[in-house]
Amino acid sequence: MRLEKYENNRVLIVDDQPEIHDDFTEMLKSDSGGASADDLALDFSASEPNRVFLPEFELSHASNGEAACGIIREAKAKNRPIAVAYVDIRMPPSIDGVETTRRMRAIDSDVEVVIMTAYTDKSLSDIIHGMEALHKLLYIRKPFSREEIQQITLSLVGKWNITQALAEKQRLLTVNNQRMEAVNQRLEAVLDATGDAMAMYDADDRLIFANKGYRELCGLAESELKELPPDALAARFQEPALPLANGLFFGNQGHLVQEVATGQAPRPRLFYQSAAPVRDSRQDVMGRLLVYRDVSREIEVEQMKAEVLRLRTELETAYSFAGIVGDSPRMRQVYALMHQALESDTTVLIRGESGTGKELVAKSFHFNGPRKQGPFLAVNCSAIPETLIESELFGHEQGAFTGATSQKIGAFEFAKGGTIFLDEIGDMPLTLQARLLRVLQERSIRRVGGMPSILVDVRVIAATHKNLEEAVRTGAFRADLFYRLAVFPVVLPPLRERREDIPLLANHFLKKHAERLGKSISGFSSATLRMLLRYDWPGNIRELENAIERAVLLTTTGVLQVNHLPPELSPVVASQHGHTEPAAIVPLPEVERLAIANALDLSAHNVPDAARALGVSRATLYRKLRKHGLSANS
Repeated sequence: MRLEKYENNRVLIVDDQPEIHDDFTEMLKSDSGGASADDLALDFSASEPNRVFLPEFELSHASNGEAACGIIREAKAKNRPIAVAYVDIRMPPSIDGVETTRRMRAIDSDVEVVIMTAYTDKSLSDIIHGMEALHKLLYIRKPFSREEIQQITLSLVGKWNITQALAEKQRLLTVNNQRMEAVNQRLEAVLDATGDAMAMYDADDRLIFANKGYRELCGLAESELKELPPDALAARFQEPALPLANGLFFGNQGHLVQEVATGQAPRPRLFYQSAAPVRDSRQDVMGRLLVYRDVSREIEVEQMKAEVLRLRTELETAYSFAGIVGDSPRMRQVYALMHQALESDTTVLIRGESGTGKELVAKSFHFNGPRKQGPFLAVNCSAIPETLIESELFGHEQGAFTGATSQKIGAFEFAKGGTIFLDEIGDMPLTLQARLLRVLQERSIRRVGGMPSILVDVRVIAATHKNLEEAVRTGAFRADLFYRLAVFPVVLPPLRERREDIPLLANHFLKKHAERLGKSISGFSSATLRMLLRYDWPGNIRELENAIERAVLLTTTGVLQVNHLPPELSPVVASQHGHTEPAAIVPLPEVERLAIANALDLSAHNVPDAARALGVSRATLYRKLRKHGLSANS
């Protein structure tokens, strides 16, 4: 669109403040690159539809009314009249703007005058009223904007008329609407791509817009949503069925809600609902934005993480020092030794009879030490054929021997960063003992059939029930390997040497297997406990657990009885197997336990009578029953 040329581009600024003149010079600066008014035509470029290209205005400046009138007089005499004059209303100590305007109009009645003022009081109204005789008069308030001055000036000079101005304003409005529509389309695409359901309501809860996610969540078109208030959608959601923390994911600005089950989805989804106020440029609330974020997957992942953490905690607890049941002096010595070697990578040799819990101690070293995040790998050296044990420990290359159809990673490589437990090390063949010694010294291995050495980062814990010193003397075990393994020996006492731990272990196994089998069992009868204490337990803790598991399985009452125990625990059967009462001093806790059990038997399990016979109060007797794992029932 092109506009007609300007006939008069001369503008006069009358003001006593120099900065006003500077402002006008800047605001009416030409964009034409120096073209004259006669040659300039306004061109609204399609590439810059909102830009107004100004002509080369000819500016004159006066700091008071007398000087302004002189400029008007001289311009008219030269037949180059002033088109527009911007006149300040007050210019002390000169004549004011009103008088200046009268004198200017007396010289040239065609000059367009725009009164400038910073006042809006009643005196201004009186001044304007007194100027009714002056036709074609405008006034503007300070401070004014660049666009305001440009539009007024353009509308008053040359042939720029109101029709052209309105047409241009309509064109700019159309262009702005097109641009706004494009922006809205891009914004809508962005909001749809977020994956969240979003809707904005005004201050009167009228829907302004709803993105695709919000429409799909509600199952309604936008026109239908506009007919409903936001609260009408609350029926589609309910409080979560699971006890979840609202602030788990996004803070505390919203809360979790769950879809009402409709039978269409396999399970209702969970959403994090939040509402935020929308403010205008003055920070006044003009509406609110509702957001529903589907957090079903996030919650599922968090629950899986929590389950993994729970299982890991259970695993670490099961093999922690607290998980090794026993409070006897011998076991307290074992705990002290374990604590000393816990944080190091020192090779540990665990010694003890079969069934004393050597693997449990090895796991406690691993799961309480710095390598607990790595693997724990147990290898039973007596259970693997001699021809295969080397391959099991160190691996082999393809074709290393008959049947080696592919490469195999051995236990030492597989346990990288963790612990390898070599159980029954005393049964390892002599030919393999030399290779193991080299691994312990150099921390590297070679696969069977392979040449390069492979560094290994593992902690080695070994265990045996054999007398290795005797094996060294007979040549069945290498002396150098024995001394390398026995850097830090831990000896586990047999159960017959820690009888005071039998009630603790028995109660531990009772609870474990009763829970597994879903039975409610309160404890042991006194006769059963006496039998457990008198037996030598050649199979140690493993044999005790098996006996308790059998008794739990057989019992149909809330108390384990003698007839539920294996027959070999009977004194008659025990004597036939060569087991006799231990000729040893009975510890005081065991004496107390036996005395209480005997008193209960003699009193027919009448607690008050038993307490009187023992010379203690009933409260004391009940406390000691709990301490020793005894039951007041038969």
